[in-house]
Amino acid sequence: MKIKKAVSALLATASAGLLAAGVITYAIDNTAALKDASLENSFLRLTVDQHSEQSEYLQFRLETTGGKLSSDADNNKNITYKNFCSGYTTININGNNYVYGRGTDTSEPEYSVEKKSHISSQKFGDVEIRQELTFSEGYVEGYEDMLKISYTVLNAGENDTVGVRVLIDPAIAADDTLRLSADNTAISKEAIFNSKLPSDWRADMNSNTAVSAYGKLSGSALKPSSITFADWYNIYDCLWDYTPDINHGITDAAVAVKWEPVKASENTVFSTSYGVKNAANTGGDNKTELSSPATSSKTIARTVILMLISAMLAVGSFFIGRKEKKNA
Repeated sequence: MKIKKAVSALLATASAGLLAAGVITYAIDNTAALKDASLENSFLRLTVDQHSEQSEYLQFRLETTGGKLSSDADNNKNITYKNFCSGYTTININGNNYVYGRGTDTSEPEYSVEKKSHISSQKFGDVEIRQELTFSEGYVEGYEDMLKISYTVLNAGENDTVGVRVLIDPAIAADDTLRLSADNTAISKEAIFNSKLPSDWRADMNSNTAVSAYGKLSGSALKPSSITFADWYNIYDCLWDYTPDINHGITDAAVAVKWEPVKASENTVFSTSYGVKNAANTGGDNKTELSSPATSSKTIARTVILMLISAMLAVGSFFIGRKEKKNA
């Protein structure tokens, strides 16, 4: 696991700061939590970070509600990493890389029950991009059991080029090693497909072979340039041109769907899908509802954790990881 070591001379300062942060975080989150919500139907639940002060702003987490309706095994399970938003999207504009969510808002981010989407838009220089995260049909007509992840160019200059890379961090429950495959070909080591792209990819839970998540590349008007399967710890810090290590086994799965920059006219769309795969005639309700946060207990827990970390910092060196090792 990649880690960042705290500088010893700053331990006392960090300790005091974290104690203060515990109080401040409680005060801020207890109010901000009222803005939290999730969009869900009988298959999936989508949660998008709408707190502009957070580094995960406009990134998302995806869970099942009913998932694959022919089985209860995948009910109410996360299918992206659950503890925070650990995937993100890179927007490449004229060779410069930007993370979506760190641009300038041009609209108020919102959940739309009518459109079954979370919609936001941001400007990067003079180029404006809209993100739409929409429940959509996957493999069976009438079943909106996948999340369509779309980026649309709203405004761009005549000579502007735009590329997109969507980094997904698949995890099912506490399993993020997973068993990966593309068009039924097993992938255990880092790999890239850039000539003959698979039509879809799959992530299977190791401990329960009945539980799977799917990524779908087909159906996009603008075909992706490549798809990369990598270890999350290797690819996370690379915004764009990641070269997979074909000898490196994947212990924490990450999948990057990428479109190389193209001359972007208005309404150029980059899209891919991720979710579950139902068979026909298993039922399911596409009715989309907006759910409010249940309690603020997570906020209290976060405060307690910050105070415990502070105490640890006060007595010695402490290592902070970007993504903690996950246990079942």
